[in-house]
Amino acid sequence: MNRLAGYFRVIIPIAYLIGIVGISIKIDNPQYFKVTSIFVPVSFLILMLFHRPHSFRFWITLASIGLMGFLVEAIGTNTGLIFGQYTYGSSLGFGVFGTPLNMAINWMMLVYLVAFVLQKWSINPILKSGVSAIILTLFDWVLEPVAIRLDMWRWDLQTPPFHNYIGWFLFSFIVFSIFYRFASKLHNPLANTFTVMHSLFFIVLNLIFRLI
Repeated sequence: MNRLAGYFRVIIPIAYLIGIVGISIKIDNPQYFKVTSIFVPVSFLILMLFHRPHSFRFWITLASIGLMGFLVEAIGTNTGLIFGQYTYGSSLGFGVFGTPLNMAINWMMLVYLVAFVLQKWSINPILKSGVSAIILTLFDWVLEPVAIRLDMWRWDLQTPPFHNYIGWFLFSFIVFSIFYRFASKLHNPLANTFTVMHSLFFIVLNLIFRLI
C-alpha cells in the first residue's frame, strides 16, 4: 500500500498539471470541461482508498456531510436564499433538483482535506470549526472565478454576492462541528498531496484567467 501511495504521489500532480494545461488550451471549448464530472469522483475514490481507520462512525459522518452539502446546494440554487441566485452548468455532470450529485462529493472531499490538515491542532473544537470554516470560505473565494469560467455554475448577477460567503462560512462551521465531533482521527498518505494540488489548481487557473 505504501508503494502504491508513492505512485499516486507522482500521478496526482501530473493529472492536475494536465488539467491546468488542457483547460488553458481549451478555454473556448466548454465540452472539454465535462471531464470535471469524472475527475471529481475518481479523485475522491482514490483519496478514500487510502483513508484509515475505517469505521461505521466515520463513513456515516462523511456521508451525512455529503448529503447535507447536496441538500444545502439544492435549496440554494432553487431558492437563492442561502448563497444567492445561481444555476449549475453542465461541467459537474448529472444531478437532481437542478444540482449535480458531484456537489455532495465536493463537500465531503473539501471538509476531509481541511480537517486532515488541522487535525493536530489541539484547540477548542468551536474555535477549530471556525478556523476551518474561514479556510473553506477563502477557498470558495478563490474557486468562484474558475468555477464560473469552467461552467460549473453561473450567477444571475455575474459575480457571487457577499452573502454567498456568509452562507459558505455558516454552513462550513456546522459541518466541521459535526465532523470534529464524530470523525476526528484521520490517516491518509495522499491527503497532503491532494490538498496542495487542489489548492494550486484553482490558484494557478485564477491567475491564468486574469491574463487571457
